[in-house]
Amino acid sequence: MYLKNIYLPKMEEIYKQYLQYDFNNSDEYKEFKDKFPLAQNETIEDHHKRFYKSHICRDFDVNYKPPQSSNSTNHNSHARNNNAQRNRIPNTNKPPLFEIIDFGILGLSFLILPISLNNYLFVLIIYFIYRLNFSVGVPAFNLEYLKSIIHQNYFSYLILSLILWVTGTKNLLFVVPLIINTGFYLIKGINKYIKSNLCDKIIGFNALINDWSLYAEICNLISPIIGLFMGTNRFYFFFIYLQYIKFRYYASEEIRDKINAIRVQLEVTRTNSNNPMLRGLASIIQKIGNTVSQSFLGGNVVMVNGGIMACNIF
Repeated sequence: MYLKNIYLPKMEEIYKQYLQYDFNNSDEYKEFKDKFPLAQNETIEDHHKRFYKSHICRDFDVNYKPPQSSNSTNHNSHARNNNAQRNRIPNTNKPPLFEIIDFGILGLSFLILPISLNNYLFVLIIYFIYRLNFSVGVPAFNLEYLKSIIHQNYFSYLILSLILWVTGTKNLLFVVPLIINTGFYLIKGINKYIKSNLCDKIIGFNALINDWSLYAEICNLISPIIGLFMGTNRFYFFFIYLQYIKFRYYASEEIRDKINAIRVQLEVTRTNSNNPMLRGLASIIQKIGNTVSQSFLGGNVVMVNGGIMACNIF
């Protein structure tokens, strides 16, 4: 009974925050909807709850039912009416100020990229700070707000941009995932107001482009070593980047899923392939990944029931 008395007030507050979340104007929810469309027999409300738990608040209980009272009933009906009114507002071709600034900063970054990588990273830092400001709502000094920031891709990319900019790293391999993500977002924004068959075709490869970006991040595990021999990053950058990788794997469920998929494929290749060269290559990659994981990362981190357990990368 004591635990229940603690749980209910907390969930009531979290549920109120969930009701106040503006799904219609959330770019994160739009991206989530593109990647994870409605499942069979899943309602829009179930879809909202699934997104809110995975991207906004991991303590959110999708099965929670608020106490039935006149106040809560009125509040829910009022929220539904507001959502219905927003849904009835027709879309216009005039982009709001937020998107004008958003696409403007991104467009400027791509103009600067061929001229100066350092200045490109600086503009990206401004961009990701701007995006975070509008992605996680009003700042609050609580654990839920901190979690919502940590699990945002924008926050991870902000940290990476800061590391590259402060250390003066010129290794273009680290910038590839940033270019893919921001470039694809810019294309979607342009296509929203200026329809183009080419943009439509590119957007049709949404899932594939997202996979390329994630695999590029994973391949960047060896980029500090390559950059050290090519003189594009300093020797100490290797240790700084490994700490970023550790955080990135904790913060991104998509990265962990891709790592698990690679691990399974390597094991299948090592045990079932008839080609001895492929078996040997898979074994070597597994050993390298496990060595890096155990020596520097403490193992790849995986969320289990809200906690963390360590396991090998490959």
